Amino acid sequence: MKQNRGKISIISIIAIIMMILLICMLVLFIVNMNNKPKIENDENEITNNIIENNEDLTNNTHLKLTREEFPREDGATAMRPLALEIAKDVIDMTNEEAEDFIIHNTTAKAYENLINKKTDIIFASEPSDDILNNAKNAGVEFEMVGIGKDGFVFVVNKDNKIQSLTIEQIQKIYTGEITNWKDVGGEDLKIVAYQREENSGSQNLMEKMVMKGLKMAEIPTELHFSNMEGLIDAVASYSNSNSSIGYSIYLYAKEQYVKDNIKFVSINGVYPTDETIADGSYPLSKIVYAIFRKDEPENSNVRKLVNYLLTPAGQEIVEKGGYTKIK
Repeated sequence: MKQNRGKISIISIIAIIMMILLICMLVLFIVNMNNKPKIENDENEITNNIIENNEDLTNNTHLKLTREEFPREDGATAMRPLALEIAKDVIDMTNEEAEDFIIHNTTAKAYENLINKKTDIIFASEPSDDILNNAKNAGVEFEMVGIGKDGFVFVVNKDNKIQSLTIEQIQKIYTGEITNWKDVGGEDLKIVAYQREENSGSQNLMEKMVMKGLKMAEIPTELHFSNMEGLIDAVASYSNSNSSIGYSIYLYAKEQYVKDNIKFVSINGVYPTDETIADGSYPLSKIVYAIFRKDEPENSNVRKLVNYLLTPAGQEIVEKGGYTKIK
């Protein structure tokens, strides 16, 4: 009888153990079933995020805006071709539509419009000290983003024998210390040195990049020009032939307002070309900017446009507009 009871106890223990094992297996199964959907959901969330990010990247590489969404823009005369290319790409305009849509004033007027909030973004060279003071007095701060490269060039009449000048020689010509071409290797002729108006883009570049604090000589009114066309026409005229010298923007004189009677001068022995400007070997290579007010909202169309111009697709537009890529 005692032996039978012992056998029953052993069987009971084994049964209990088996039951415990079955319960454990059931619990594990339930846990696994509950966890499986959560893992799938996490994977779906990750997949969705990747898709959304890819969509954002796609949008960033080809920005599209309507006429109404496109920021009010202005800029330097020389940068209008770039603005035309931007409008054609971003708004899907024809060349004729862009020509009617894009209107650029001079650099000084464009900055004035930006300060007075008549425009949202301008394309230009860096502002003069006077413009910066005007902005400060109006409580406006600029944000400047480099989007491409260009060059500041000196032009002479094609009949002038001069091929190259140093920056020091140019400084002395424009301070009035050198007044005859023979003193820089040319003919025995008086130098007629043209200037642009105060606060113009090219005048500001001349003062900052070339003169570097040196005061330019006072000249008669007829040697001052309010626009780049006038200065180039004066240098190209037959009446000035070998005597004249002036300055302009590389892209403008090379492609936008071309005159057969002028030629570029090498600076410090380096001739301005697309290649020498791109690699920086030309001494007067410069950056061109997209400029807007610093309080522009983070997600505004102005910032979207500027960010787009720095993408590979945007830099292609900059190049189509005649400038060298900045990145």
